[in-house]
Amino acid sequence: MITFDKQGGGERLIINLAKALKADVYTGFVDRKNTFEDIKDIRIIEIGRQIRNPLLRTVYLMEKFKRLNLKGKYDFFIFSGTLCISAVHNKPNLIYLHTPPRHMYDLRQWFYSNSGILGKIGLRLLHSYLYSRDQKYMRQFSTICPNSENVALRIKKFYGQELYKRCRVVYTGIETKKFRHKRSEGFYLSASRLDQLKRIDILIEAFRKMPEKKLVITGTGPEESALKKLASGLDNIKFVGSVTEKQMLELYAHCSGVISANINEDLGLTAIECQAAGKPAIAVEEGGFKETVIRNKTGLFFRPNPKSLGQAVNKAEKTNWNYKAIQKNSRKYDIKTFVSNIKSIIG
Repeated sequence: MITFDKQGGGERLIINLAKALKADVYTGFVDRKNTFEDIKDIRIIEIGRQIRNPLLRTVYLMEKFKRLNLKGKYDFFIFSGTLCISAVHNKPNLIYLHTPPRHMYDLRQWFYSNSGILGKIGLRLLHSYLYSRDQKYMRQFSTICPNSENVALRIKKFYGQELYKRCRVVYTGIETKKFRHKRSEGFYLSASRLDQLKRIDILIEAFRKMPEKKLVITGTGPEESALKKLASGLDNIKFVGSVTEKQMLELYAHCSGVISANINEDLGLTAIECQAAGKPAIAVEEGGFKETVIRNKTGLFFRPNPKSLGQAVNKAEKTNWNYKAIQKNSRKYDIKTFVSNIKSIIG
């Protein structure tokens, strides 16, 4: 139960899980031009339509899911995402939670501070509708599976000890066998969405001071124009936009390492994926990265500023990385392990 409007880690996880469990997927809508091609390999039922406005989309989809009654049709229900939780009356169930809504909880003040007048009004309206419903519906799940210990602690903070006791951390799963380690072509990779939460500006400023080193930035997002302007005139930084899954795998295979500066990331999928390709993760020392990256063995940490990142890149180049050891660490996040853990909870 997630909307398929992009090629994100949540979407990939649901597709893989549905294939493994031979499960049907109920979703708000599918944007087939922007999501994964192999969505065609699962049975998917759209119950709504795409609405761009965040407030209207939230109200519309939560009300649609609230009226969704599938009792007696399936043996078990797995929820993923936050707009479908109004269908919690379909039981037995569990929710696989990537994070409580960050705009409403841990990053609430950040979103308000980075919004204009109309944005602040929109957030207040959104929160006035969503907060009580989110608290109500989340308390009706028997089992909550956060994707990291980091997210489990958010649950404890924002929902309380009772819900925290129902948590069983299940790390996300990727198809590690898809990834290959190939000879580095001398560039570092950014594989995050281009928005402020990913702090791509730190990467650009760091590589401004390292003109001999190359940075490839994938993806699109609301900060794309601003980031391209910031990197204007820097020949060592290249924006490649949206790439296919196959192209992404090639970039992982040939890079020297992947750099991630995301603010308190839930888990940090890019750090896991690059390790699956045997490449070191150079990650900000925050959030889920601290769970997935082993210091000096599968990657390095830096503080969220250009100077610290530059130091980490220089250290990475002096480190003799054992790509097989890096890949071995990624296997604990393999999709088969994930599916096995979910099955053990379902019973």
